[in-house]
Amino acid sequence: MAGNYSADIQAILAGSKHIATAVSYGERMVPNFEQGSEGYSGWWGEEGGDDLFANQVGEQVRDEQERVITTANAITEGFLALVDAVAGEAQNVRRPQELAVDDITTHGAESESRR
Repeated sequence: MAGNYSADIQAILAGSKHIATAVSYGERMVPNFEQGSEGYSGWWGEEGGDDLFANQVGEQVRDEQERVITTANAITEGFLALVDAVAGEAQNVRRPQELAVDDITTHGAESESRR
């Protein structure tokens, strides 16, 4: 038994728009994180002197902040790639449908001219 294939291009594109909305939130993640991080900068003490705790913790905090930023950027890039892939898939679905409609139109016109 042969199966049927159908796709709702508008639903695919709508899904892509929802993902794009998520990307816009992702793009704000890093600036929001950086702004929030400024509020606790230096709470661990003064670095550069003989405060060993401050010297160690300050470096750790900056390392962690960099990891968070790298991860947030990677997540956002992943969502951007997903948006592109979904939109590309919609085009891949649309193209055969458009070609089929064009072929039907062409054959219909040829049939009319033969009558």
